[in-house]
Amino acid sequence: MAINHVDGPAMVLAGPGSGKTFVIVERLRCLIEEHKIEPSSILVITFTKAAALEMQHRFLKITDSSYPDVNFGTFHSCFYQIIRWANSKRKIDIASENFKYKLISDILHSLSVSDNRIKAELELGDDIVRDVISEISRIKNSGLSAADCDKSFAFSSSFHLIIKKYSALMDEFNKIDFDDMILMCRDSLLNDGELLRKCREKYRFFLVDEYQDINKMQFDVLTLLCGDENNLFVVGDDDQSIYGFRGSDPGLMLGFNDFYAAKNIQPKIINLNINYRCGKRILDCSKLVIEQNTERFKKEIHADKKSIDGKILPLIYSSKEKECEALKRFLLANMDDLSEIAIICRTNAQCGQYAAFLKKNGIKTNLDDRKMAFYECEGVRVLLSYLSFAYLGHKREDFLKIINKPLRFITRETATKETVSEGDVIRFYTGNLKMQRTASMFFKQINMISHLRPGLAVRYLRKDIGIDKLYQKDMDKLDELEKVAREYVDVKKLLKDLNDLIDESFENKKKTSKKCERTVNIITMHGSKGLEYKAVWIPSINEGIIPSRSALTKKQIEEERRMLYVAMTRAKQALIMSYLAGTKENPMLPSRFLRPIRSLWEENYSSPSKPSSGSSTSSSNSTSSR
Repeated sequence: MAINHVDGPAMVLAGPGSGKTFVIVERLRCLIEEHKIEPSSILVITFTKAAALEMQHRFLKITDSSYPDVNFGTFHSCFYQIIRWANSKRKIDIASENFKYKLISDILHSLSVSDNRIKAELELGDDIVRDVISEISRIKNSGLSAADCDKSFAFSSSFHLIIKKYSALMDEFNKIDFDDMILMCRDSLLNDGELLRKCREKYRFFLVDEYQDINKMQFDVLTLLCGDENNLFVVGDDDQSIYGFRGSDPGLMLGFNDFYAAKNIQPKIINLNINYRCGKRILDCSKLVIEQNTERFKKEIHADKKSIDGKILPLIYSSKEKECEALKRFLLANMDDLSEIAIICRTNAQCGQYAAFLKKNGIKTNLDDRKMAFYECEGVRVLLSYLSFAYLGHKREDFLKIINKPLRFITRETATKETVSEGDVIRFYTGNLKMQRTASMFFKQINMISHLRPGLAVRYLRKDIGIDKLYQKDMDKLDELEKVAREYVDVKKLLKDLNDLIDESFENKKKTSKKCERTVNIITMHGSKGLEYKAVWIPSINEGIIPSRSALTKKQIEEERRMLYVAMTRAKQALIMSYLAGTKENPMLPSRFLRPIRSLWEENYSSPSKPSSGSSTSSSNSTSSR
């Protein structure tokens, strides 16, 4: 039914593992070969360049490259093309993420002089800069104004001023961001009848993948382009909408039928309700979790009749260390299947921690270059050298890396021994009072760092020593490092884990394969979307992690639950789920999302709160269910 649909709007509800890509490429073939639709009049839109290329490759493969004129692209690439048609003589300069970060950071610091709330937030860390960027994006993509800022936002009352300054500075630098590009595209189509006519003549049939991730502005542009023909064919799963931080709104998918009903058009709603990926037990367990959400389509998804039952192993550990040890034992028992195993975490910081632990224990990971890059960039390496010099003894090697970061004009000749002391440097500058003061100040700063907890030490280095100013291009990676540092108490352990990861990143730098032999996959819940593995381990499913502490509203909580659902439905044969119980002195709560399936833990333990020593994983020594 979905493949043979021709005219008018249609929405395909495609659950995980239901073969949605097959439906899209087969419908393309059917439009062209069965219904004689001109290939160049078809536009296929995805959210990422990789997805667009994969879709195009699969289509060309099944048609022997007979129809190369079908248009494949991302929302951004398609909208950019329309803007180029509308403004052929204007240079369009799109701001980089680093440029936006610097701009927002400068705005917040300037406002903090007279706003104590902003000052207090900045003192807690630079997370607030990312939060502001995300909120600006959400506001723009949702077609809202600054007055509609999330009221749980740290300083929502000042948001109108922040966004006003941001817009003014972007204009001053003659730059736009990706969100502006969508707005420009919509406004150009609304105000330029000739441009709209040209676009409608070129494109008559629209196919959109991952429709659950669409935002209000993208939807407005799509419906403008479709015109009265309404040839919009969308595929998605509202239960996998996990990009609310950038304005994605599953409500647009939920309201698809009502939107067209208001135009006296009855769209076709088609369900792909067979899951060809997950074992039956895994699918049933995942359904119990996601069915706790109220803002969703009710679905009856079934496992393929040929599918196996699958295995679910629910585990409890008293500490992260014991959880890691159990994870290590499981992976060592499955070394031949490592590339078919995924550890799926809520955050990048968690991914880094597990990768460091596994590396130390001789297990390779495929933590991708984007995530590994922040460990090997110059700004991070200089910062780590500062920590090493402060905490692990005043080694000459570290001293030479940091002494002139920032510039202090202290010569390398001051370091003649393997261990550098303040006295040696002061004596070198005998008779030069200015340089003696400089050296003395440097060692006072080192002493200050050595008495701080890891997270505060990183913050001090960034703000007081000036690492941020030196390495503005590395801001994203420095942010990520600070997040990781906050989760440690012992600086020596932090340095050991991070140095292990740096070593691994250089060893793996030349590897391009995403599934290397005898290499385990470590990914975030966001990054796992669209992937599948024989076995999946989701660790630390605890309150404060999933859902995140920052998830406060019902809408945010439901999105966090969807993230867990996405992670669970990556598993084909075995799903391992663990949480930390903590100790009597420091108890930890399992995630509220586990309540519908708590019987799994009750069956596996004499008491649902009884922590595991890790031996339970011996029952899961194989990633297959044979």
